[in-house]
Amino acid sequence: MLTTFSWPAKVIFGIGSIGVLGREASKLGKKVLLVTGINSARQTGLLDKAVRNLEDKDLDVFVFDKIVSNPRVSTIDEGASIIRSKGLDLIIGLGGGSVMDTAKSLTLAKTNNKPIWEYTEGAVSFVEPETSPLPLILASTVAASGSEQDMASVISNWETRQKRVLVSSAFLSKVSIIDPELTITLPRKPTAQGGVDIFSHLVEKYISAPSVSMITDSIYGVLLKVVVESLPQVLNKPDDIEARNLLAWASTMACSPSMFLGGGVGSLPLHPMGFSLSGKYDIAHGDVQAALLPAWMKYTYSACPERFRFLGLQGFGKEDIVGETENWLEKIGMKHNLQGLGADYNDLVSIAKDCAQNAIPQLKANPNVPDAAAIAKIYKESY
Repeated sequence: MLTTFSWPAKVIFGIGSIGVLGREASKLGKKVLLVTGINSARQTGLLDKAVRNLEDKDLDVFVFDKIVSNPRVSTIDEGASIIRSKGLDLIIGLGGGSVMDTAKSLTLAKTNNKPIWEYTEGAVSFVEPETSPLPLILASTVAASGSEQDMASVISNWETRQKRVLVSSAFLSKVSIIDPELTITLPRKPTAQGGVDIFSHLVEKYISAPSVSMITDSIYGVLLKVVVESLPQVLNKPDDIEARNLLAWASTMACSPSMFLGGGVGSLPLHPMGFSLSGKYDIAHGDVQAALLPAWMKYTYSACPERFRFLGLQGFGKEDIVGETENWLEKIGMKHNLQGLGADYNDLVSIAKDCAQNAIPQLKANPNVPDAAAIAKIYKESY
């Protein structure tokens, strides 16, 4: 089996690394759309600091701070219109996964004038011959999605209540900046949600791996141990910069293409089950993953018990990873159920059918491929 590795992003990791934002941006463009979340970066002073850093390098900066959790296609289309009208030539995403996903989709703003949702339906090609995607810089402020290292953009259509994933090389950043210090001001709730997302990435990719790899399996085991131990530490002591540093590394590594060099990398078969629910009810991604994890693990366990036991020993020091995961979720205040998150029990079967129809590639990676009935059962057990 051949392995081809090519990843153009320059990754700048470390405390204080946000200080190089202006220097790196000046190499890529002159007129910047700085994408960030509603209020969060402004309240902490990070937004003003980033703008000054960019303006010190004689860059024109246009702030687009309308991004919310589960980023809306309407917001992305609005940002694309600004890019075209002002002739902007560089996108910077400063924030968590929703901000970075929005910034990724905005790189397509000049390829044509079509709504972004049409890309998810195959009505528009990703890159038109006469134009190229805009260059992208991603600066992560949350240890969670690892979006700074992948080429996926998860977007939501609030009119149809659907959530879909776009995947394109156009979404590869030119520069990714990961500064663990930026996560210190993050409130407790999104910190915990982010940690669950990292945990889910690691477990899903390990369990769904098509082959055994001593290298990759060992790395996933160590990273899981880091998350299990470091997340409670930062929740109890938010300024624990060493624990923050470890979480940030785990977040980035969990989604890094470099993992493919060791072989044995799987997919994310649980994620689309969560997407179908969060798209319908606007539930935060980390919350819905926390609600579904135990039931999904119980469903999948019989297909690969040895891998579950290995990961349990690596992450928790015990073979019973399902029980230990439930205890850990309770410890970090993330033991959720779908009822408490606002889902309607009567909708679960239809949502499961939609998931089974629209997420076939990801679901096929599960060791025992779930059909609509199996997904509905996972939903109901999580309710």
